[in-house]
Amino acid sequence: MKTLTLAPLALLIAAGCSQPGTTNTADAVPSEATTNTTKAADVAANPRPDSSIIDESKPHEHTAENAHPEPMDMAMVTPAAGDSAATKGYKQAMMKMMQGTPPYTGDADVDFNKQMRIHHLAAVDMAQVQIAHGTNPESKVLAQKIVTDQRREIAQIDAWLQKRGQ
Repeated sequence: MKTLTLAPLALLIAAGCSQPGTTNTADAVPSEATTNTTKAADVAANPRPDSSIIDESKPHEHTAENAHPEPMDMAMVTPAAGDSAATKGYKQAMMKMMQGTPPYTGDADVDFNKQMRIHHLAAVDMAQVQIAHGTNPESKVLAQKIVTDQRREIAQIDAWLQKRGQ
C-alpha cells in the first residue's frame, strides 16, 4: 500500500485494513487463549498489523471497490455548495481532524494516544452528524453507541496522557 500523506488517515487505514498481498483466513485468527503478550509480539512483528490482530471477526482486503484514495485530495473534504448538510458535516469533521492532528513525538505510546484521540474526536463529530441528519434507526443507534464509547475512550486517553505530562 502506498503511504498516505495524512497521518490520521494512515491510522484509520492501518486500524482496519490488511497489508496488500496478504489474505486473512480463519487460520490467521488468534484463538481465545492468545495472551496479551502474544498479541503485543504480533503487533511488534507487524508494524502494519493485519486485521486478524485488529478485529478477529471481520477480515478486510483492499479491492478496487473499497480502495482508499492515495494520496487524499483535500478537495474531497472541503465542503462544496451542492453538498447536503450531512455531507458538509462529515467533511467538516474530517477537515477538523486533519487540521488538529498533533505532531509526532517519536514516542510510540504517546503518538498512538495523541493520534487516536484526534481520530476518536472525529468519530464523535461524524456520529453526531449521523444522529442529526440520518434516517435509518439502526445507523442512529450505532452512531449513539460510537459517541458514548469514543467519549469514554477519549477520557481514558486524556487520563493516560495527563499522567505522563502530555
